[in-house]
Amino acid sequence: MLKKLFEWCKRHLVLFTLFAVIFIVVFGFINVQILHLTSEPEFCHMCHPAKGYGPLAEVDSWEHSAHGEAGVSCLDCHGRPGVFGYVGAKLGGLKDTYMQFTISRDEKLDILSNPHDLVPDWQCLFCHSDETNQNVRKATAGPMKLVHMRMLDDVVNPEFREHKGLPDIMTETFVGGTQFDHSMHIEAFELECKDCHFGVVHNPGTKTDRMNFCLACHAEYQDDAPQMSDCDTCHQSQYEMNAGEGALEVEGIQSMMYGEEVGMSCLDCHTGIDRGLYRPSASACADCHEDASYVDIFNEWGDETEMAVHELKEIRIEVEKALTNADVAGRNTAEAWQIYQRAVFNLKFIHSDGTNSVHNYEYAVEILAAVKKDFDLTLAQLDKVW
Repeated sequence: MLKKLFEWCKRHLVLFTLFAVIFIVVFGFINVQILHLTSEPEFCHMCHPAKGYGPLAEVDSWEHSAHGEAGVSCLDCHGRPGVFGYVGAKLGGLKDTYMQFTISRDEKLDILSNPHDLVPDWQCLFCHSDETNQNVRKATAGPMKLVHMRMLDDVVNPEFREHKGLPDIMTETFVGGTQFDHSMHIEAFELECKDCHFGVVHNPGTKTDRMNFCLACHAEYQDDAPQMSDCDTCHQSQYEMNAGEGALEVEGIQSMMYGEEVGMSCLDCHTGIDRGLYRPSASACADCHEDASYVDIFNEWGDETEMAVHELKEIRIEVEKALTNADVAGRNTAEAWQIYQRAVFNLKFIHSDGTNSVHNYEYAVEILAAVKKDFDLTLAQLDKVW
């Protein structure tokens, strides 16, 4: 049979070659699609189906994280950059699949509860800094990609970082609405990303946890590190929001609670800090205003702002997709990206304040309106540069 097959191939060399090419293309296409499907969070969800945070809820917690909102998927963090890094992650996935069927639930929970350096610091810095990104790309063996399989392999800073509205955390100190020198903390105190960010996606600590971590460390360096009373040293976004400044190209409106003439300080609302309670309570509002209805007003402001931010985040996804597609098509998108980045900065400014506009509702309304306007302007600008 084999001899006859070889003879037939020799007699019909062109036809055989055509069949071989078609087979290779179809086989390759099917395998790429399989790799795609088994790299998506939906596939991971089959073995990590729980809701909330912690072991077995990794996919659900990812969906509710800032990384999930930004389109950063599982293999962007749990696979090293480049084709070899991707293949290594897929081979590791085969081992995980085998263990899914061969170990007990308790053993699996124990492994998921005690992960060991699944995401090293340099991989965080690959996206969040320029120097590490460039160094890793130079040191990565083999091609970065053959076909598009994930976001990670397309990350080239500073372009990627700037398009996402992210600071370079190793050179900039205004990060996430606070003044924080990552470089100093990493180099002088040998801190790792996970020391402060806990399980940034899958098991994030509360803001109180993070505040307590900062204060416990700062207490050892009282002469050099900001202490409890130095609110404005770190919490820049909150001060700027109250002062009605900080947003890009938005007219300032001071909060009714801001200014020397009002005579209020942070501690007038944040009354529980001596007990480790850093968030203000409803009782603080009612005690000052002597009217419980003010709590309902603040809650209404927060609900309206939260809804507006959610809608703008949905719009942002579509606008960024339009910009990316325009880049692929070779259109001149520089001005559109500038407008978009201004909108993203202002949207992040609202998020960084952390109060859903309660610090300064009128200013927040103007900022959100400016964000919507800039998203519309971005799309309008794209229409001009075909």
